[in-house]
Amino acid sequence: AGIGGSGITASYPTSGSNSTFSAVATAAVGGGYGATDQGSNVGAAGGSGGGASPGNGTTGTNGTGTAGQGNNGGTAQAGAGNYGAGGGGGSGAVGGNGINAVAGNGGAGTASSITGSSVTYAGGGGGGTFNGGTVGTGGSGGGGSGNATGTATSAAANTGSGGGGSSQTVAGFNYNSGAGGSGVVIISYTSETQLFGGGTVTVSGGKFIHTFTSSGTLGALSPVSADYLVVAGGGAGSGNGGGGGAGGFRTSSSLIIDSNSIYIVT
Repeated sequence: AGIGGSGITASYPTSGSNSTFSAVATAAVGGGYGATDQGSNVGAAGGSGGGASPGNGTTGTNGTGTAGQGNNGGTAQAGAGNYGAGGGGGSGAVGGNGINAVAGNGGAGTASSITGSSVTYAGGGGGGTFNGGTVGTGGSGGGGSGNATGTATSAAANTGSGGGGSSQTVAGFNYNSGAGGSGVVIISYTSETQLFGGGTVTVSGGKFIHTFTSSGTLGALSPVSADYLVVAGGGAGSGNGGGGGAGGFRTSSSLIIDSNSIYIVT
């Protein structure tokens, strides 16, 4: 499954990595990193887009999401003094807009019951602020929150959520931003006996569930109709900037798995 983007310390943040399941043609796209005023203030496109930053008095551009996988990051107004950056987009909602000294919240994630209980994945990261103000909170599903006076929160592992944006003081010191959360791939099917090999295997409600939190292979011993969830790594939040966008969220049911086949998960 895709890794999350790296938070900023002295360099630019990074986007999340794609997650793929070879039985499905289209990859889940990694989340975009949040915009920063240190150079380009454009949020990166991704599964969900990174939030905008109104750096240096210039209105930033929010990152765009991938259709069917996520949403755009939030916008941010240009302004002097203290200002708030946009929140990262989530799989279930766009990121909140930064308005004056109030940063945008991360977009909400999406719930799935493929593991036998409802779990929310792929929330956007909250935006950071300049010189105080109100930071954005992380979106449901594990998005990291922004921070006005210290290191922003990283996203929860294996959720594909975006990291929180950090802040900057008047003296120009950038606090560390939050890293994006790693992704996950889950395959579930109804059977009296286990039909596949690969991943961490659990059983719930008469279904066998194979969970991959790192790359691996799924070996099918018998044909079956399966459900799947593929979530990419989330993007990192930015120093003095926007929240990271969530990784792409893809799910479906009734996928026919062939017998005696090996499928690749990355």
